Amino acid sequence: MWRAGICTGSGFLAVAVLTNAWHLFYHLGGNGPWIPKIDGVKYSNASLPEYCSVDQVHMLSRHAERYPTKSAGGRHLDLLDRLHDPNVTLTGALSFLETWSYFTEPLDPAFENLTANGPYAGTHQAFQTGKALRQNYDHLVPKARPTKFWSCGASRDVQTARYFGDGFFGPDWEATRAAELIVIPEDANRGADTLTPGDTCSKYRTAPTGHDYGYGKLEQWQKVFTKPIAGRLVQDAVGMIFSHLDIYSMMEMCGFEILARGGSPWCDVFTHEEWLHFEYARDLLHFYRAGPGNSYAGAMGWLWLNATKDLMSNDTSKDVYFSFVHDGDIVPVMATLQILNERLVLQDLPTNHMREDRRWRTSDVVPMGGRLIFERIVCEQGIKTSSKEHFVRLFINDGLMKLPGLPSVQHIEHALRLADFQKFITSRGEFFGDFREICSLPEDAAHRITFLHQ
Repeated sequence: MWRAGICTGSGFLAVAVLTNAWHLFYHLGGNGPWIPKIDGVKYSNASLPEYCSVDQVHMLSRHAERYPTKSAGGRHLDLLDRLHDPNVTLTGALSFLETWSYFTEPLDPAFENLTANGPYAGTHQAFQTGKALRQNYDHLVPKARPTKFWSCGASRDVQTARYFGDGFFGPDWEATRAAELIVIPEDANRGADTLTPGDTCSKYRTAPTGHDYGYGKLEQWQKVFTKPIAGRLVQDAVGMIFSHLDIYSMMEMCGFEILARGGSPWCDVFTHEEWLHFEYARDLLHFYRAGPGNSYAGAMGWLWLNATKDLMSNDTSKDVYFSFVHDGDIVPVMATLQILNERLVLQDLPTNHMREDRRWRTSDVVPMGGRLIFERIVCEQGIKTSSKEHFVRLFINDGLMKLPGLPSVQHIEHALRLADFQKFITSRGEFFGDFREICSLPEDAAHRITFLHQ
């Protein structure tokens, strides 16, 4: 079961979790609503012993549910124009297009903005998440000073942070100075002092094995898995020729229409097996763009983890630290932690067939609103080795995760001693190397995050 007061998902997801039933949201590759993590998660009681309590919290969250980006939306509209050509006859699975309309006004699209209507509205999800987290961490909110929280510069992230703030701090948090939102620009010249290292790592932006590496791998698999789908659907769109991007765009519209309207006829156009192939496409993109298959990812993800590690060293700081970013900024943290790495030394996923036994599955890691939460835990008594000791545990979308290869403690499930966590993060930095050197930045560039403090 989920932690009391944390789960912000809909009740029907509980059925999928408890019965392992098919649920499309777990195969949308990040294009769907927030969902609790279930893959690799043992749902059990995550409560703490009575002599232990959470005394510091660190969250890294993706923005809430949104409309497509401008590039994806442009592809959608171009495809729809061609499907509605007078020389194309729509039948069968695509006959719904005769009366269907796009889920945002084509002449004035809301691309990249949060969805504001329907059961999966991003504005509502962000607010509800803030409200739910306040129930758990109310004791860490100071009364005498404002609590800082952070967002990267993208408007959808700033908007998410504000709605989250309404839920966590109350709708008048700005007027009462209960909190202060600090926006960190996504500028290329910030060096390591950033929430979006993919924007500041110049070599990552330009190298063939950098940011675009994942898109090349994605395209290789797109051309494989969409071919039979195109052969099938061309019978329902006589006069049309489908490219691999056309099929991929149709599958994207399923998820994005769910976010805007709550459901979509596009979802029923494809079989369960085809959705598994789409899920794998999204996993490939993340794996090679900013995950374990990208040589720059570990150093990028280490920046936020190192800043978090340093904050956990401050025994007097009993605070919450909330930051809002993109999926491409969360995935590198996963690569640094090595939580979902493949079992082989060589981190590789094929692009000519789907690897079914892979560990790298991201649909329930970076859905819209996806979040990592580290809790620092203090135990005042009952520990034989010390009268007071700190521990750390990690939740990914409310799923309690075990950090592989690190010694857990017996009395707190999946927790490890703070000292072991700090040693691990330090070792990751030594392994992946200096961010400035890897990214070909000048020596006077910022070498760490400095803004994360209360």
